Amino acid sequence: MKKSLVAAVATSALAVLLAAPATPATAASQYCNDTTPNTSILFYNKDTGAAGTATLSAGSYHYTGALTLPTHYTHAAASRDSLLLYNADTGAGETGTFTTGRYTRVESFTDFSTKWSLVEASGDSVLFYNSGTGRGVTGTLKNGRYQEVRQYDNFSTGWAFIAASCDTAVATTARRGSVEFPESNLGFGTLTGGVYTNVGNRDREVFLGTLVATKDSVLALSRNGSELRYRLASATNGKAGEFRETGTSGVWDVVGRTADSLFFYKNDGTSWISKLSGGDYANVGPLKDVSSGWSIIEGGV
Repeated sequence: MKKSLVAAVATSALAVLLAAPATPATAASQYCNDTTPNTSILFYNKDTGAAGTATLSAGSYHYTGALTLPTHYTHAAASRDSLLLYNADTGAGETGTFTTGRYTRVESFTDFSTKWSLVEASGDSVLFYNSGTGRGVTGTLKNGRYQEVRQYDNFSTGWAFIAASCDTAVATTARRGSVEFPESNLGFGTLTGGVYTNVGNRDREVFLGTLVATKDSVLALSRNGSELRYRLASATNGKAGEFRETGTSGVWDVVGRTADSLFFYKNDGTSWISKLSGGDYANVGPLKDVSSGWSIIEGGV
């Protein structure tokens, strides 16, 4: 069976708009309940292919090793036990197992569709989305392998950020309204079993900015001059809770996640670790001697 990500007509009437009327909430993913949260995190330099792996759990970081990958991957997505790497320009990609801070390639691909804007993974699933066309593909990402499950052609266009907890995908627009009164749209639903199912949406949310999610929570980071404003919400059972203010910081270039922790990074190697679990955020502190030049930092959930 060909596994290429072909953005074609939706294969099921269950393909719904991210901003469609709400459907009944589903039960929490049994897969998430029965599996071990992923503490693995990958660091990747797209120009050289250099990469490193580590574990990050409860704010505790441990380096595990270095490896070399193909250059110019543009996206990465990690689930409970697997990692997917993708080049949006060429359609090249690979998948492998990703646990205990170790990545082992299982499959390589040359026939992924190009130009996917966003690629995000939940506990057992991955979502590919094109913000210009509203097309998308979902599939499973387990045991080091990707398997396409469903194609969509009727997602709303214009989603700028998507983050996925173990069972929930949360999407937001970059900005709407005037500069003086910026706002975001927010959409959310379940992402389990290789399928996205819409649960609800909220219009006219405060401007949220970039999203990053751990196993059960989502953090929004909005740029405000020389600082980032943080807002926090739960992300379970296909729903995003109400976002609440939780502080500010300087601007970071990349923010990575694991199941319960966040890794904040500047291109010069400056790094900071925090914990994010159960809807609670807590700073841990700076991390020394981190290499500069990482373009992708991606962890499991």
